[in-house]
Amino acid sequence: MRLKKMVLFLALTGLIFSRGAACADDSEIVRKFKNAYYSQNDAAAHDVISANRVFIAQELKALLDIALIPRTPAGARESSFSIATAMAQEYKNVTGDIALLRMVKSRIFNSRLMPPVRIEPSGGVYMVETLSNDAVINAFAPDNIIVPKGSIVRWVNTDTTAHLLASMPVIGIGGIFSPRIEPGQSWEFKFDNPGVYYYICFIHKTMYGKVKVEE
Repeated sequence: MRLKKMVLFLALTGLIFSRGAACADDSEIVRKFKNAYYSQNDAAAHDVISANRVFIAQELKALLDIALIPRTPAGARESSFSIATAMAQEYKNVTGDIALLRMVKSRIFNSRLMPPVRIEPSGGVYMVETLSNDAVINAFAPDNIIVPKGSIVRWVNTDTTAHLLASMPVIGIGGIFSPRIEPGQSWEFKFDNPGVYYYICFIHKTMYGKVKVEE
């Protein structure tokens, strides 16, 4: 019993220390923005970004670099993602420059994907399934593919719920917008233009996919 209590104590103190370390990593700019963000003080958030606009790019890069370290707890990572997105959005509001918001959103999006793969076509069509099983819930498989220009990609719903695909044009090329794909149905799209296409399920917004189209 005494040993169990000691293990529990060490686990709790380790958790507290890791949270304290994460806070200690924040710069003064990030700390000020967090205070404004969590207190819903829009004017203060605006002032932080406006007064420090020349430093925001490096602040965002550092914030994401720390968040994406593998040992970073999932909760801390998601919190950093939210702060980085809010900072980049406010930077866009202050300067009119969307580049940092695009960078933040693309890094976050890419962090949720598997490594890219080159899949073989079946009957001239590249197949992606939507599925749920014991390992994943509402996922594209594969979720990150590379195909040549002119390819047709077909999404097949092998799940038990409907899906609706939509591009994320802020960070990539637009054009993907499917009808509602019911279980057992499919939908396909021809990629005539090279570039990177990010997309989600508009119903289940935690379903992420990416198609890189090469010349």
